[in-house]
Amino acid sequence: MTLMTPWGETLDLTHPLPEHPRPQLERETWLSLNGPWEYAITPARSTAAATIPGTWDGEIIVPFSPETALSGVQCTVTPEDVLWYRRRLHLPESFTGQRVLLHFGAVDQDCTVLLDGVEIGSHHGGYLPFTVELTEHLSPGIAHELVVRVRDVTDTSYRSRGKQSSRPHGMWYTAQSGIWQSVWLEAVPHTFIRTLQLTPHLADGEVEVHLEIDAPDRPTTGGGPSSLRAEVTITAPDTGQAVTAHVPVGTPTRIPLTTPVRAWSPEDPFLYDVEVRCGDDVVHSYVGMRSVGLGPDAQGRNRLLLNGKPYLHLGLLDQGYWPDGLMTAPSDAAMVFDIELAKDLGFTMLRKHITIAPDRWYHHCDRLGMLVWQDMVSGGSTYHPAVISAPAITPLQLPDRWHRLFGRTDALGRAEFRAELRGTVQHLRAHPSIVAWVPFNEGWGQFDALDITAELRELDPTRLIDHASGWHDQGGGDMVSRHVYFRPYRLSPADARDPRAAVLSEYGGYSVHLPEHAWSDREFGYRRFPSLPQFQRAFMDLQRRQVLPALREGLAAAVYTQLSDVESEVNGLVTYDRKVVKVDRERVRAVHAQLQEAFEHAVRGTAPLPRPVPVSEEEIIAPVSLTNAAGLLNPQAVGFTRTPLHRTDALAPRFSGSRRRPSSWARTKRWEYWAITTDAHIVALVISDIDYAGVPSLWVLDRETGEEISYEAVTPFGRGMTLPPTFGDGSARALTRAFQLGVDEVPGGTRLRARSARIELDVIARRPAGHESLGVVVPWDDRRFQYTVKDAARPADGWLRIDGITHPIPAGQSWAVLDHGRGRWPHRVHWNWGAGTGRLADGRALGIQVGGRWTDGSGVVENALQLDGRLHKISEELVWDYDTENWMAPWRIWGERLDLTLVPFHLKQSHTDLGLVSSHTHQCFGTWSGTAWTDDSERLEIAGITGFAEDVHQRW
Repeated sequence: MTLMTPWGETLDLTHPLPEHPRPQLERETWLSLNGPWEYAITPARSTAAATIPGTWDGEIIVPFSPETALSGVQCTVTPEDVLWYRRRLHLPESFTGQRVLLHFGAVDQDCTVLLDGVEIGSHHGGYLPFTVELTEHLSPGIAHELVVRVRDVTDTSYRSRGKQSSRPHGMWYTAQSGIWQSVWLEAVPHTFIRTLQLTPHLADGEVEVHLEIDAPDRPTTGGGPSSLRAEVTITAPDTGQAVTAHVPVGTPTRIPLTTPVRAWSPEDPFLYDVEVRCGDDVVHSYVGMRSVGLGPDAQGRNRLLLNGKPYLHLGLLDQGYWPDGLMTAPSDAAMVFDIELAKDLGFTMLRKHITIAPDRWYHHCDRLGMLVWQDMVSGGSTYHPAVISAPAITPLQLPDRWHRLFGRTDALGRAEFRAELRGTVQHLRAHPSIVAWVPFNEGWGQFDALDITAELRELDPTRLIDHASGWHDQGGGDMVSRHVYFRPYRLSPADARDPRAAVLSEYGGYSVHLPEHAWSDREFGYRRFPSLPQFQRAFMDLQRRQVLPALREGLAAAVYTQLSDVESEVNGLVTYDRKVVKVDRERVRAVHAQLQEAFEHAVRGTAPLPRPVPVSEEEIIAPVSLTNAAGLLNPQAVGFTRTPLHRTDALAPRFSGSRRRPSSWARTKRWEYWAITTDAHIVALVISDIDYAGVPSLWVLDRETGEEISYEAVTPFGRGMTLPPTFGDGSARALTRAFQLGVDEVPGGTRLRARSARIELDVIARRPAGHESLGVVVPWDDRRFQYTVKDAARPADGWLRIDGITHPIPAGQSWAVLDHGRGRWPHRVHWNWGAGTGRLADGRALGIQVGGRWTDGSGVVENALQLDGRLHKISEELVWDYDTENWMAPWRIWGERLDLTLVPFHLKQSHTDLGLVSSHTHQCFGTWSGTAWTDDSERLEIAGITGFAEDVHQRW
């Protein structure tokens, strides 16, 4: 089955890609030649290889390569073939009396153009546009035969080929041949504008205009008449204000704009309209006023500058491939979709990777506001795996003057690369969206990068240069550029000290295979995930846990791999057919807003302002197993519940006789925590098994005197601990020499008992009919995850005996708080937890449950209210504000639906450090006050609710 995009499915095959192909030098007199042509494929080594075929194989839709579905051909043209095109040419009457130009956006790879059997032009190279004049070969009133002969050697030579491969696999894609960008005719006057370069000088408020003309009897430079001038009008379309100047042809000339000058940026992609008249020729263009540079932030760290200020280049790698058109987008709207999707997700930059897009793609980046890093197209002979792959996992760095190692022994190949580099800059330099050139990537055909950088500087001093993206850094350019895929990224001290800007020019590459939207059954990516929720959580975690800290430390740019899936490389944020966006747009925008905020504070040298982050959570309404048959996290278990529905039987203790995956050893944690609050006392009991030890405890606080009574124990391998495999399926026990604890489900509630030398306890935590609690599964990855049930509003009654004196736990005035936990934890965890229970002024029972830090970036949070037993889920990462130098200072927890302050009256703290195992806990008991909003938007005024908040660092 052929994979199609929505635009390919509705393509008008008779008039594909009908828009003007060159928006920066546009005339009214033009004609698209896109659409049906004839084609033939003949052997390249036959005696008739240069002869126009006598018979033709069928119809092909130009500008789609014959390898593509949209071409209607879908066959492979090999290096041993010659590809032929033919069509009839009828000139419009409006072309009469003018010169006629035939334009090709790109033809892969070498071609010859014939008109009525006569060769009229040729071109070498598969990625740059070229023009052939037809004027002298045309006769009025007759139809002409236009033929194009193409030969493409793909990857069998040193020629530039980008990611095309005769053996596509992984990150190397299907090779394509022939015409792959628009073909069109243009009528021009006898003397016409051949090139137009508009260079912004934002600081001076001026546009530099450099135009050259084509006139058979009048050269534009080197002796042309100095009196030859063009009239240039630059208009601000918002105000209509215009400036007009007459500039000499062939000489760069600056034109001052009316002030104030409006700068171009992704936030305000303002473009000035430009009209140029020279003799009878009139062309329309545009210019964006922006500047690009390198400069220090408030801390002296070099950043990438846009319009004189540090600007975060938060980017996506964009391969520019489509399943139905390969390197040719099926429509203009398809190109717009990709750019708008990237902007909607909060990205500010696209790195156009190892290809050159049609002019219209850059035009849309100009008008929509998207920064572009433009790669040069790579070439060279066969790449040495140790050179292009080993540096991904080793610190290998080689001097690129060793041409043989880099596949660049052929002098003709190096010369051709330099010529194409010059052609690429000349072709694209007027686009304001392009802010950086990337001549080499990961050593693919790299050579003499410092010399190439110097040449680029001379060609275009207005842009940045990433001279060796990924590895084999030669110390040049404006960026120290890293690719990191197989290890966590941290900005190294060396990169932070480098006078160039530190950029993470590729990272991520996470993949998830969606069969109905995939090119094949094969899956290539740098880390695979079985489901969209897991993929999204991993992406969010990567952005927040690795990129965000690096931005604070000096990272200037980050480029995630990648925008879309391409063939078997399914690591895009959107599927290859562009039908499924793999991430939640709102959540990704939110995390990218955090990255932007962190960057802004870092460049100003100020502390970031915390803010809540909304999350989109899945509510689970049917029973589900926490793990799958392989012992990994079940993706269907991720979300929250209003009543316990998760089965956790598979998380048996390590030494219970069950078989356990080696990777989970010492990582399984199970516990029951209960806290009971009365006006006179607070009681906490814990029964826990952390795989290699049991860690039970019993703690009582006398609220009047502040006296604490505490019992703790550590038992090897969980000895003496009994915990139910799934919530509610049995009793929990802790049996030690010093104390004993018991938790039993009884009709209408849970019975909590404790016994020690000084303390006895017997309490029922009631569960009224219809009572709801919060269940949450937090996924760090498929091997590390946590299921918790938090119930902050259980009415309690019973008795507490201390040193033989019985204290009632009166019904209606006492509450129990539950934390039930089952999971597999990472070695280090830092978390916040807060809870509180009491009554509002109108008598309704309120439970407060807030948590954070350990859930950040997971897409799930443990925040909720319980009002008269009904759960009101708060789906946002709340902001916690407290003083670690003064734990008894007020704690504030706030977000869009909650703003609460805990005023402590008692600090419970403990510190254990046994090397690999340690725990540092600060738990403040106090009273909550503030405001909160229910699911029904009811505002709750909260005061005097007893509870706690804690900060815990665990290494276990």
